[in-house]
Amino acid sequence: MTTISLAAISDPPAVKDFCRRWAAAWNDHDGDAVAALCAEDLVYDEPALGQTVYGREPIKNFVTEMARTFPDNTFALEGLFADVSRRAVLVAWRFTGTVAHTGTVVEFHGDDRLEFGEDGLIATYRCLYDNELVKHQIRGTGPR
Repeated sequence: MTTISLAAISDPPAVKDFCRRWAAAWNDHDGDAVAALCAEDLVYDEPALGQTVYGREPIKNFVTEMARTFPDNTFALEGLFADVSRRAVLVAWRFTGTVAHTGTVVEFHGDDRLEFGEDGLIATYRCLYDNELVKHQIRGTGPR
């Protein structure tokens, strides 16, 4: 089996398979599965929330919190782009979810920048999206 650490550019099917597993873990609301795709010393950066955290536990907790806040949330893959100079990909996605207890539907686009270590696991994860748009939608004051 080809691993991502050997294949970021030379084996697009391996990259697609990894990203399919990444999306499936998120869509299954499975924090353990998401964390298992990450290195133990993961650097998890989410500028929209103003935080950078380390290790698998924070990403696992975030998946759990997303499922609690948006019980029906889904991420639809919209694109996959590989870096030509290092083991990194950009995964474009569209999020849709209904806020628990309010019925408010939230929908927005984002990108996951995934940088891989030698072991084929995500070493650095940066999630980019417009958090102001998300907050406006949750409050019912913004566009979808």
